[in-house]
Amino acid sequence: MSKEEEKKTLISIVIPFYNGERYLSECVNSVLNQDYSNIEIILVDDGSKDNSGSIADSFSKSDHRVKVLHKENSGVSMARNSGIELSQGEYICFIDVDDYVSKDYISYFYNLIEENNAEIALTPMPKRFNTSNQMEEQVETKDNVEVWSGIKTAEEMLFYNIVIAPWNKMISKKLIDKYHLRFNPKLAFGEGFNFSIDCFQRAKRVAVGHKKIYHYRVDNPDSVMTKFSIKLVTGSIEAQNTIRSNLIEETPELLKACKYANWHTNCDCLNTMIGCKVTKKYPKEYARVKKVSQKDALCVLKSRISIKEKIKGLLYFINPYVAAKVINHFRIRKFTIEKDN
Repeated sequence: MSKEEEKKTLISIVIPFYNGERYLSECVNSVLNQDYSNIEIILVDDGSKDNSGSIADSFSKSDHRVKVLHKENSGVSMARNSGIELSQGEYICFIDVDDYVSKDYISYFYNLIEENNAEIALTPMPKRFNTSNQMEEQVETKDNVEVWSGIKTAEEMLFYNIVIAPWNKMISKKLIDKYHLRFNPKLAFGEGFNFSIDCFQRAKRVAVGHKKIYHYRVDNPDSVMTKFSIKLVTGSIEAQNTIRSNLIEETPELLKACKYANWHTNCDCLNTMIGCKVTKKYPKEYARVKKVSQKDALCVLKSRISIKEKIKGLLYFINPYVAAKVINHFRIRKFTIEKDN
């Protein structure tokens, strides 16, 4: 790294992993090859049983910018929190091990922050891909950059207009440290959703670009989004309750957004239970999410969402089972089927 590069702001990238040997090299190399070089990469090995820990160590030996923390398995929240504690950068990014980023991922976000005097930079959606092909072609157009308040950004995520994950964002470490923001290890699911909302609510300015620089893998067979666990249902709903109880400001629009997010979460749970064919195995949970999916469906009419999403809502209001079957048919990431007992 040149002296000129060393003068640039240090950016921290936290990559937690558990048994990630299949994807780790591609992910880390995409960060090492950034056009912005003053970075530190913190690889948090959450008790992996495969060869991913050794792969991480080899990266740290070949590039001083890579740090590795090996720890006992305690979940992704604790792994990310450990990365936050170790980070020295002025800004921090989180990347999932089965994804990768474009060459200008860091410089793009950093420039958004600098040019707009923001504390957070993000793009609403990633570029989706699978191992065999690039699913979405990148169409280069003039970027549309906006500056939102933190509250508006929280609303947009709760309306699902922003991907509900901690990745695809750059966040001020000063903001995180000032309010001691961390991932909630008590949440089995939705911990990233909660963390993002916590950050947004406390930010004054968020720079929003629309260039797709984060590449999100949709064909990881080990993803929690394809396999059923009853904790997915109970944990996801608990995460929504936690977001609601931790609101700093209870504005009418934010409350409206919370209601929509809770309804959307119940619909996602319904889709998963039907897609994985476990409705008979968990009849009480199925009945509960089905009821909310239908009862609260008309909240879409007053929500800041697309016409397409409003139509989906009306389908759930008419018949939630049929709506779930139709949406699952067009789903890119397919479910792992379980047999009913």
